[in-house]
Amino acid sequence: MLKWILVGLVLTGCSGAADYKGVLSNGMDEQGLEGIRLLAKSSPPSPDMTCQVRETKTGPGGAFTFTDLCHKQTYIMSVPQPNLQLSGGTVIEGAEQLEPTKHEAWWSPDGSGVYLLEGDSVKPVPTFSDVEVDETVAGTKIRYPSMKPTGKVITIDAGKYLVISGKKMVKRLEFFPLVADTARRRLKSGWITDHVFIGHEFASGTNGAPVKAEMDAAKVTEVLIRNEGVRYIAHDALPAGRYALLGNDDERVTILDFGSSQASAK
Repeated sequence: MLKWILVGLVLTGCSGAADYKGVLSNGMDEQGLEGIRLLAKSSPPSPDMTCQVRETKTGPGGAFTFTDLCHKQTYIMSVPQPNLQLSGGTVIEGAEQLEPTKHEAWWSPDGSGVYLLEGDSVKPVPTFSDVEVDETVAGTKIRYPSMKPTGKVITIDAGKYLVISGKKMVKRLEFFPLVADTARRRLKSGWITDHVFIGHEFASGTNGAPVKAEMDAAKVTEVLIRNEGVRYIAHDALPAGRYALLGNDDERVTILDFGSSQASAK
C-alpha cells in the first residue's frame, strides 16, 4: 500500500522561556539520526535579535534539545543539511513535555527529478536516450530508445532506492518493461533488427502486444515534503529486470535495472 506521511506539530502554552526536546529518526528505517544540525527560526520573525534563531545537534539515538526558547515565541524547525528534509513543516514552542516529541527526516533531493538513494547519498539519474515512436504494420503504436543499451545501466539493487521527486514527476512517469528482441521486425518506417522495445513484446513477425510493469505497492513509500510528493521505490518493488521510465509523451527515456544488473556477461 502506498503510504503518505505528513508530520505537522504545534506546541503552545509556554508561560516563560523553556526547552523543547525531540527525537529525530530516519523516516525510511526509523533509526535515530545522530550528529544532524537543526535550526529553529522565530516565526513570525522576532524583533528581539536574541530570540530569532536557536541551533542544536542530535545526539545518540537522534535525541536533541532546543534550549531557552523565548516566551510566547513560535519557531519553525528545519534541517539545513543538503538532501535531508523533514516530512512536513514543524512549528515548535518551548513547553512542558511528558516525553520528547518524535520527528522524521528523509534523505531526499532538493528539487524535482529522478534520483538514486544509497545510504545518505542522493545522486541524480540521467536519461539514457531519445525515444523513437513508430507503428507495427498492423497499426499498433510502438516506442523504443534510439540507442540500444549494450552494457551496464544504473542498477537499483539491495540497499538502494529510486527516488522520484515532485508532484508532476510522480504523476507523469511510468515504468515499462524494456523488452529485448533479437528478431528482424518490420515497422511502418522500415525494418529494425536486434533492438529493445518499451512495454511491447512481439508475438509474431508483424505485431505483438503491450506488456506492463507489475509494481508491488507495499515496496513503495510516498512522502509529502515541502508540499511536494516524493516517491521511494525499493529494489524489489519490481520483478528483477530492465525497465524504461518515461511519460506518455516524453521524448527522452531513463533505463534502469531493478534487482541486479541485467547487462550480458562478457
